[in-house]
Amino acid sequence: MKSYQSLIALLFCGFALASCDSELEEKVSLNVGVTADGNVKTVGDTVIVKKGKPVEFRLGGNPDFITFFSGEPESKYEYRERVMIDAADIASSHLMFSVWEQYGNAASAAGVLSMYISDSFPGLYKNNFAADSALVETSLWKDLVPQSDLPQAPVSSVAGAKSFDLDMKPYLGKAITIAVKYKGQNNSAAQPRVNFVKMQIVNRMKDGTSSTLMASNMGFTAVNMCNRLHLEDQKSMTNNRAYGTVTNNTAGIWNLTGVAKGNFFIHSSNAKRALKYSWLVSNHILVNACTPDVGVNIKNISRNLDAYSYVYNTTGTYKATFLAVNGNYKKTSSVIRQMNIKVVE
Repeated sequence: MKSYQSLIALLFCGFALASCDSELEEKVSLNVGVTADGNVKTVGDTVIVKKGKPVEFRLGGNPDFITFFSGEPESKYEYRERVMIDAADIASSHLMFSVWEQYGNAASAAGVLSMYISDSFPGLYKNNFAADSALVETSLWKDLVPQSDLPQAPVSSVAGAKSFDLDMKPYLGKAITIAVKYKGQNNSAAQPRVNFVKMQIVNRMKDGTSSTLMASNMGFTAVNMCNRLHLEDQKSMTNNRAYGTVTNNTAGIWNLTGVAKGNFFIHSSNAKRALKYSWLVSNHILVNACTPDVGVNIKNISRNLDAYSYVYNTTGTYKATFLAVNGNYKKTSSVIRQMNIKVVE
């Protein structure tokens, strides 16, 4: 009896292993169609849909995961791994931002801010303050913006910010560094807070699409030149005083909490306080670098999905792509299905 039970167990294990092997051999399948209605129709190999109206994609097959790329800018399947744009494809390239000074007066705010650019800066060590503090001061910087064009007096709100739109095409293909220098000049009144708003590089392609590199992707590092002075109004900063930033309002220290949207600032100091001095230096930036396009994950292994609706809000032609994947720890199987979409009024 014991031998019989052992034989049954072996047969069961063999069946289970065969089933697992069968699962590993199973390739993903995906069928995609659309539901026709008053706003959606198919002509030849093109789906015609009215702007602002949903198109329903019907999904069949056995995928564990599905990712949808609409074909719109920043959601194109063919650009999912793109990290660089060919300079020949770029029609225009612009660094854009606004900046304004807050608090203090004209005497304490004038000449505080400088902005530089270099295509030969070697990069910060980020662990050798003595070397880095000398490097930023002795490097051959070029003015990104003439200092006289930068804010020279405080304003009451962002409405008074100065806006800049700088041509970056001369730097395509070069590794550039952008640096901001804050150096207090007069403490008879409060040294100003300096606010940067929506810093980004926008590349517009010849095909009409665009790509954006936000300040958060520029790798800014602070070089806090006063860190060894242990100033009273900086005593709350106890960690990484040489290169650190803060999430609060600490006098003369950079706050990058809003940098994902291109916003950052260095806070003001009260009247009669020590003059503050700090740099903010980017990593090497490739102006024609870009963030890879991304799709929307519309299905995972725990969710069944037989239809997906999407709305195109801009007229034009697009290639909608569904990427289907089955996989486990041994292997994966993937397939794509694409549809030509024409969006009309």
